[in-house]
Amino acid sequence: TKTGAEFIAAKLDAELIELVETEERGGITGFLKSGYQAASKKKSELKGEPWKQIERHTKLYLLTPIWAGNGTPAMSAFLDKADFTGKEVIVATFQYDQKGSGSAKVHAYMKEKIESGGGKYLKGIALHGAPPGKFAGMEYIQMQTDKILQSQIS
Repeated sequence: TKTGAEFIAAKLDAELIELVETEERGGITGFLKSGYQAASKKKSELKGEPWKQIERHTKLYLLTPIWAGNGTPAMSAFLDKADFTGKEVIVATFQYDQKGSGSAKVHAYMKEKIESGGGKYLKGIALHGAPPGKFAGMEYIQMQTDKILQSQIS
């Protein structure tokens, strides 16, 4: 997801705003905790105030992995605090499941949060990544994220 976000930011000469949690998620304990928090739609504590960084932008690309069939605790925390008034938003999710199962549910959740926050949800795009702890490769991620940029043309 981070590689995809960096690729899009570079292509569009856009600001990249990373959601950084206050607690680390290392090791097997972090992995299990992450799955539990995502499955139960818990929110995490974020460093700084990334929701304030979007104030000066009118178009946003929100990228998040799907964990345990849901968005991440970091994205949930961000969505709760962000003011999307007057913003157009494209959502992209990455997951290992090539069929994208669960992505429609995550996109619907994010759409509701964006629209209730005053924004315009343009579309959601389900992308394929790698299994937890693995990297799908730079070229594959760039090919996937190009779908987001190409969707602007169609």
